[in-house]
Amino acid sequence: MRQWVLDAEHILDGSWAPEEEQSGNSQQGMFKKLITNEEVGLRFDSFRLGLTQKLEEGVLSQTERECLGQFLQVLDNLRPHLIQCYDLLSFPRTNNETEGSIRRIKARYRRISGRKNWNQYLLRFGRSIAFYDWWESDLQRWQQFEKMAQQVSPDLWRQMRKETTSAQSEQLKRFRFRHKRATYLATLEDRWAVAAQSALLP
Repeated sequence: MRQWVLDAEHILDGSWAPEEEQSGNSQQGMFKKLITNEEVGLRFDSFRLGLTQKLEEGVLSQTERECLGQFLQVLDNLRPHLIQCYDLLSFPRTNNETEGSIRRIKARYRRISGRKNWNQYLLRFGRSIAFYDWWESDLQRWQQFEKMAQQVSPDLWRQMRKETTSAQSEQLKRFRFRHKRATYLATLEDRWAVAAQSALLP
C-alpha cells in the first residue's frame, strides 16, 4: 500500500523527466527538468486508471481494497487542482523556498516585537503576512498593489474585513482549543450557563 503513495509522489515530483541544461549556465552545470502540466496529467491519470482496474479485479484483500478505494477517492478529489504548476518555469519544485520565506517572516517579527513566540502575530494577521511581504518585496509590484487597492469599493472593503475578522476568530478558537483546552471549555460552559439562565427568565 505504501508503494501507491510513493508511485504518486514519483509522478508528481517530475524526477522521471529528462534534464535539459539551462542556457547561460553550462559552466556551472545547471540543469532544469522541462515538464508540462499535460505530461504530468497524462502520467497521473494513467496511474489512477491502473489502480482503479486493480481495485475492480478483486485480487486484493478486504483491507487493501478499502485502503485503495480511499486513496483513489482522495486522488479524484484533488485531481482538478493538483496539476497546475508545471508550466510555470519560475515555480519552485520543492518547499525549501517556502520554508525559508516563513523563517524570514518569523525572524523579522521577533526583531520588531522582541518576542520569541509569534503565535499571537500569526493568529491576528496570518492570512495577510506572506501576502503583504510578497507585494512589499518589489517596488514595481508595490505600486501595482496601490493601483489595485484604489479600485476597491467601500462595500467590498467591508465584506473583506468581515471575512478576515471571521477567519481570525476561527483561528483563535482553534488555537485556544488545542493549547488551552481546559480554560477554553470552562469559558464556553460558563457562557452557556449564563445564556440558558437568561432564556429561562420571564
